[in-house]
Amino acid sequence: MSNISPLKEYFSNLPEVKRIKELEKYIDTNEEIKKSFNEIKRIQKNLVSSKEFHQDNQYQMYLEEYKNAKMHLLDLPFVEEYLELIEIVGTKLKDASS
Repeated sequence: MSNISPLKEYFSNLPEVKRIKELEKYIDTNEEIKKSFNEIKRIQKNLVSSKEFHQDNQYQMYLEEYKNAKMHLLDLPFVEEYLELIEIVGTKLKDASS
C-alpha cells in the first residue's frame, strides 16, 4: 500500500501540475527570468517602504516601474503560462479543501 494520500496522488497526476513541474525546470535555470523576478522583488520592497512612509511621489514612481517590470516578466517565455497554471491548481486545491 502506498504512503501517498489519495488527494496528494490526485493532485500529483493533474496535467496542470505535471506542466508546472516541466516549466519550473526551465524557469529555475533561466537567468533572465531570475533577474526579472529579483527586480520585481526589489521594486515591491520600495513600494512597501514608500507607502509606509507616505512618500506618495516615490510610491507612484515605483508603481509605474513595477507595472513595467511585470509586463516584461510576463513577456518572457513560459512565465505567463506558469502563473496561470499555479492559479488554476490553487483554485482546485481550495475547492477540494472546502
